[in-house]
Amino acid sequence: MKKYLLLLALIAGNLFSTQAQDKPNIILIMVDDLPYSALGVTGSTCTIAETPNIDRIFKEGVQFNQGYATHAVCAPSRAGIMTGRYQARFNYEILPGTKLQHNKSDFGVDTKEYMIPQILKPAGYATAAIGKWHLGDADRFQPHERGFDHWFGYRGRCGYYQFRSQVQAIKNGLPLPEVSEDEKPMLNIVRNGEPQRLTGYLTDHLAAEAADWISEQDQPFFLYFAPYNVHAPAETVDSKYIPDGGNGFDGQIAGLDAAVGTIINALEKAGKLDNSLIVFTNDNGGKAIYETPLRGNKATYYEGGVKVPIGMRWPAKIRKGLQMEEMISNLDMLPTFAALAEVALPKDYQTDGRNLLPLLENTESEQQRELHFWRNTRWRAVRKHDWKLVWQIDKQKHRQYLKSQGIQDHKGRPITDGERADELFLKPELYHLGVDPAETNDVADKNPLILQELIEDYIQWELSLPSHARKS
Repeated sequence: MKKYLLLLALIAGNLFSTQAQDKPNIILIMVDDLPYSALGVTGSTCTIAETPNIDRIFKEGVQFNQGYATHAVCAPSRAGIMTGRYQARFNYEILPGTKLQHNKSDFGVDTKEYMIPQILKPAGYATAAIGKWHLGDADRFQPHERGFDHWFGYRGRCGYYQFRSQVQAIKNGLPLPEVSEDEKPMLNIVRNGEPQRLTGYLTDHLAAEAADWISEQDQPFFLYFAPYNVHAPAETVDSKYIPDGGNGFDGQIAGLDAAVGTIINALEKAGKLDNSLIVFTNDNGGKAIYETPLRGNKATYYEGGVKVPIGMRWPAKIRKGLQMEEMISNLDMLPTFAALAEVALPKDYQTDGRNLLPLLENTESEQQRELHFWRNTRWRAVRKHDWKLVWQIDKQKHRQYLKSQGIQDHKGRPITDGERADELFLKPELYHLGVDPAETNDVADKNPLILQELIEDYIQWELSLPSHARKS
């Protein structure tokens, strides 16, 4: 009897192993503050750097021309993509502030929230997070507690060099110096909880770690690769990446493309490239000088703050050279990955994303996203089809309110109910992105019914949020 049960167990184990092996690998590349037009496939209007490796993902798969980040700044945006939910649902709408402030407030994504690796692991996926995290510093918020088997990256503050002596040398155009044993690192970089001392350009280290981890996998895997590129400061970039006639910003983009190339090459060398879904996306927009012709920049809810280039390559399911105008969001990644891995989402988990596989396979046109919402303390925004509502706070009234309540404003402080009052906001703006993608012509006065419709959509969305996230 025992031999029979053992045989059944071996057969079941082999069956599960075979089924798991048939599932595609998933590589999610999440870059930092990348201007929309920084890639070859989006025009390269803000840089002379070339991006052949990143462009390959778009050209050999699908390019979404109406892709959006879930927020206009780093931490909330990353929380949105990792959970598939609007940040307002779990009180993660603001940046964490200083290390002292967010340690004091125990700032991090609620551990009751599911994250992508926790969804994929039951389907037999190995999981790794490499690079920037920004979703909580306390141990229980770290990647190894959120479903990742392997974790290599920044615990807290990020940068391009770990040691001040090397940062200063790069800024002054000098060769990188040797780092003495007694020089303390500025950045806490860990590998599975163990502090690391790394000299040289950290983006290269992150890419090498990703390549090594890929080569070791013998089961389907999920890799979350989140380099710091192209976040400021631009001057701290390895000079080998700066193209002739270019500057540090160009070098950041070229260095990012090289890192993506390292990952693609590792997949190819391991024979895993064709059975891998590679997703390239961004957390939010960049500086205004680089976002032209889009209006706005990081931390605003004009297109320059939230419209991001999203590309996907997976030869088994995605035809080469697709261009899609359907609106999608980084919120859509979690349900799409779950469907790809053939794993059901928890019954008690309300996702705000949509499974994109029917859209890619052209089997369900109703999968198109009709609405997207954005919110923080000072902004509200809605996109519905080609219409966009932008609703900014009146800064003077907001300052007066804070003063009247005795609230000292600083990054990372909790948002009060009173700050959400409509009376503190300016007149809402309305744009038609189909004819005015640069949001230069406010047509609110000419389209009062549409304006009111989008305001009502926003109100209904806010009413759907938990009570802590609604104005009283």
